[in-house]
Amino acid sequence: MVLHLAGEAGQVSLALTASSAGARASVDQHAAEIRDALAKRGREVTPAALLSYAQGFAEAAIARGWWPPHRRERPQEAAADWARPGAVLDWESLRLAAVCRMLIESQGLEPS
Repeated sequence: MVLHLAGEAGQVSLALTASSAGARASVDQHAAEIRDALAKRGREVTPAALLSYAQGFAEAAIARGWWPPHRRERPQEAAADWARPGAVLDWESLRLAAVCRMLIESQGLEPS
């Protein structure tokens, strides 16, 4: 369940970053940090490693009180707020967007 929620948040966040060079740069920075974190644990960037990372990350974020913006109370208002031009994604959403992009790339695909 947590992994599904993490994937959903990552996909929505990745889509929202597509139109902003600054947001894409933030996702790039998060991806570099994820690569470093995996390397420090002696793990390669594989789909299995990324899924494990996403699950652990999401579990820890939820334990700290984070919840995906598109899933918060009043979802229509939250989604509209979150998707408005110039909106800034939270740190956790950007991190999950990076994991999502890395998963797509690890399968030889290009993020849209």
